[in-house]
Amino acid sequence: MKIRNKLTLQFTGIVFCILILFSICIYYAFCQYREFTFRKRLREKALNTAKILIEVDEINAELLKKLRRNYLQSLHEEYVRIYDKNNNLVYRDDTIRFKIPDEKLQKIRDEKKYSFRIEDRQFVGLDYKSTYVITASAIDMEGHKATNFLAIALAAGNLFGLIIIFFTGRFFSSRALSPISDIIHEVDNIKEGHAGLRLTERKGRDEIAQLANSFNQMFDRIEDTFEQQNKFIAHASHELRTPLTSITGEIEVALLKDRSTEEYKETLQSLLEESLSLTELSNKLLELIQADKQIMISEKVNLRYLLDRLEEEVLKRKFSRSLLIENHISKDLSDIEITGNEDLIRVAMINVIDNGFKYSDKDVNLKIFSKEPAHISFSISDEGSGIDKDELTKILKPFYRSRRTLSASGFGIGLSLTDKIIKLHGGTLIIKSVISKGTSVTITLPV
Repeated sequence: MKIRNKLTLQFTGIVFCILILFSICIYYAFCQYREFTFRKRLREKALNTAKILIEVDEINAELLKKLRRNYLQSLHEEYVRIYDKNNNLVYRDDTIRFKIPDEKLQKIRDEKKYSFRIEDRQFVGLDYKSTYVITASAIDMEGHKATNFLAIALAAGNLFGLIIIFFTGRFFSSRALSPISDIIHEVDNIKEGHAGLRLTERKGRDEIAQLANSFNQMFDRIEDTFEQQNKFIAHASHELRTPLTSITGEIEVALLKDRSTEEYKETLQSLLEESLSLTELSNKLLELIQADKQIMISEKVNLRYLLDRLEEEVLKRKFSRSLLIENHISKDLSDIEITGNEDLIRVAMINVIDNGFKYSDKDVNLKIFSKEPAHISFSISDEGSGIDKDELTKILKPFYRSRRTLSASGFGIGLSLTDKIIKLHGGTLIIKSVISKGTSVTITLPV
């Protein structure tokens, strides 16, 4: 069921229930008021009859009957009866065969005023000066007719109101949801190849405007992701094609003529270097893709063990300079553990250390300190050429290389991979650089 139909039915049901309850209250209040006014009229008739009959000497029972029949407005099947102390009937103006039980007469004497109903007939009793009991009775035919008419009018009004409410609810629900229909139509028009299209911005701060803005932000992220993906593929293809082209060229040149053993060795050595470069690039790409998948086996990594592994990696790479480690934590490093994946953390840090050796001709410093509770920070600094300020936000993108480092070997993947790994571990990566003085990369990880 569409939301428009649901809203229409819910709105109709709620308002109709309110109408029904309101009608019931009106009907009940009218019935109570009808009985109250009818009993009041009976009470006044009974009291007036008693005063005329008992207190006016010139009036007798027969004359009073004639006056009531000819000049006083009577109710349907109305009668007035007066009883003495012994419940003897001293006056009646009717021929209706109906006897009021003695217990009712006694209750009238006890309560002075008493009203009751027997079937459709209403009774009002008054104790007159503790001497007489006056009863007046009638059937409220006009009141019942008015009540029935009110019930019919309310039922018809509710039925008519139900129809009006339904169509009114449908109109307003359609009007309220029309912006969503417009959004759906616009989204359907954003097809492949038109990722730059956006939803029409809506004025105001209502939910529809927020929804449109959220969609536009999502489209921005999707477009950015597509652009990054396309750039990644283009860069990866270019980086892979370069060593492959070089290898192909070396082989073609070598096959042009016979060469000496020494020349073949030089060619093979060159091919080996290109192959190693291609292998390194492939490994970097695989590591970058695996980091994007955000699949990580979390474990406790001993800090002393991690540093030993880093030193082993540096020795394997046979740099001409050293990695200088400084501990600024009072605790023994063997007693400190980091939560995360040891292999990924090592890859992230070795990438930064490797950059320090590539772009500096001096030793690389690794300082360990803790400024935040439950966090360990690693500051890796070099004394290289530095990075321009406008490039600090760009160097974390895949394949981006600083203008000052284009002459050095590399693919522009290391820092991007490091950033993804650190974020995966819930840590932070901060890069600071001063031209001609060097670069400092601070990695903070939770323990």
